[in-house]
Amino acid sequence: MNPLLRTTLLTGCSLMLLSGCASTIVNQDAIAQTAKREAAMADESASRTIQHAQSKLELGRSENLAYFAPRHLKQAQEQLLEAQEMLTSGEPDGIVKTVAMTSQKTLEAGLDVKKAILKQLKPTLDHREVLKEIKADQYFPRDYAEVEEDLVDLIELMEDNQTIKADAGQKVLLAKMHQVEVNTIEYIQLKPVKDDLERIKNKGGASVAPISWDTAQKSLLQAQDLISKTPRAKGAIAKATVAATKAAQHAEVITDLTNEILDAGKDDAEAISLRMERWLYKISVALKHEDIRHLPLDQQAAEYAASIEALMRKQ
Repeated sequence: MNPLLRTTLLTGCSLMLLSGCASTIVNQDAIAQTAKREAAMADESASRTIQHAQSKLELGRSENLAYFAPRHLKQAQEQLLEAQEMLTSGEPDGIVKTVAMTSQKTLEAGLDVKKAILKQLKPTLDHREVLKEIKADQYFPRDYAEVEEDLVDLIELMEDNQTIKADAGQKVLLAKMHQVEVNTIEYIQLKPVKDDLERIKNKGGASVAPISWDTAQKSLLQAQDLISKTPRAKGAIAKATVAATKAAQHAEVITDLTNEILDAGKDDAEAISLRMERWLYKISVALKHEDIRHLPLDQQAAEYAASIEALMRKQ
């Protein structure tokens, strides 16, 4: 075959190879033209250009382009493999250099995509780290998996240079991530309280101790509202959690005592009264107070409180 004709055919095949991938990434035609121009200007062998392309490919892998620009990485790999096969087959250096240089330029475009993603999707990527830190993937694996899928969709839009769509999608995803964060923090902080309230409910607390029950419910709702608005306000959330926990514990104490009183028979009622009296009498003994058990319990409590206040003032 005529050498000139052979070179023309090879060049045409190479361009077909490159344009065949054009549908996979944006600006492929521009990348191919730039690569062709730089390959022609490069004062190096085809083998050397392939080495540079290999180094660029390793960089792309280390920069996790498999995640941030997977189609760029895949296409660059295919282009590099084609250049290596062409070199082995003894194809002209100029054509091999063009294909190898296109691999390099495709990788560089992929690295640019990553930079754009890190900048534009920073709020989402930062929020993703927060979800990992609080172990949202363990507490709500399905919701977290949906977040990851949506993020991959945004990255695909960025790889296609559809930045406006990606920005709109990011707003939706951030709202979803916020809810996952809220659900996770609420589960971690308030599940014990909810378990306590469920146990109290099963004891009839809502009906036998309605005041204490309502107070505990309100305390829980306040904690939930705080977490919903500011899930990262650790100090305030800790205080709200303690308050809700104490309210639930108080509701259970009152529920248990109320149930005991309601369930008491005629012979047990006095025993309950005397037990309460003994509780106060322990304070009397500790204070070395005179025996005032003949007084109503509320008066006994008032006397002991006054004695304690007097002791505190002396100190």
